[in-house]
Amino acid sequence: MPTTIERPEVEEAPTLPPDFVPSHLDMPGLDELSDIRDGVEINGPWVVILYNDDWHTFDDVIEILQKATGCTVEAGFQIALRVHLEGRAICFSGSQEECERVAKIIASIRLQVETDRA
Repeated sequence: MPTTIERPEVEEAPTLPPDFVPSHLDMPGLDELSDIRDGVEINGPWVVILYNDDWHTFDDVIEILQKATGCTVEAGFQIALRVHLEGRAICFSGSQEECERVAKIIASIRLQVETDRA
């Protein structure tokens, strides 16, 4: 049975147009990739980077992270929180093929994600 994380009530998010694709270029203030590596255990030559948005809930993010990476609810929450607070976070590391598979699953719910060399 999935665990639901309680959070305060917020305004309903705006509806996205079907062709909307966010870009990290639209997120001023994000520094170099090295900043998001701090305190993150990297277990492969590639990483998946997840970006924050104003449309997906914590539950949405945690659920897709569990599906894509096999992480626990708590690990998914920690990643979602870091994304929320810092604008982006590494959510997975592995081979290029593994990272592309994970990124594709996460992107399936229109979260912005990219792969990069570790």
